Amino acid sequence: MADMDERVELNYLLDFYGPLLTEHRQELMRLYCEEDLSQQEIADQLSITRQGVFDSLAKSKRQLAGYEAKLGLVRRHLDQARLAGRCLQLLDGVHALPEDAAALAEARRALAAIVSKD
Repeated sequence: MADMDERVELNYLLDFYGPLLTEHRQELMRLYCEEDLSQQEIADQLSITRQGVFDSLAKSKRQLAGYEAKLGLVRRHLDQARLAGRCLQLLDGVHALPEDAAALAEARRALAAIVSKD
C-alpha cells in the first residue's frame, strides 16, 4: 500500500511541478508514472542504461519534493479539496428558504466542481 501512496503522491507532484523538469526528465517520469514502465523498459525505450534511469528518477523525485517543500501547492490543493468536500457535506444538511434555494444549489455545484477536480 505504501508503494501505491508513493505513486499517487508522485503523480500529484508531477502534475503540479512536472513542467519545471527538463524535457528528458519529464519524459522519463511520464513513462514511469503514467505508462507504469519498469526502469529497464524505460532504459530500453530511451536508449540509456538502467542505472541512468535510476539516477534520473531519484534526482527528479528529489527535485519535485523540493518544489513541494518550498511552495506547498499540492498540500494546499489537497487541503482545499478536503475542506470543500466537508462544506458540501454540511450543505447537504441545510434546508434553504425557497428564495435562497437557487443560491444554495449554486454553492453546492461550485463545491462539487472543486471536489471532483481532485
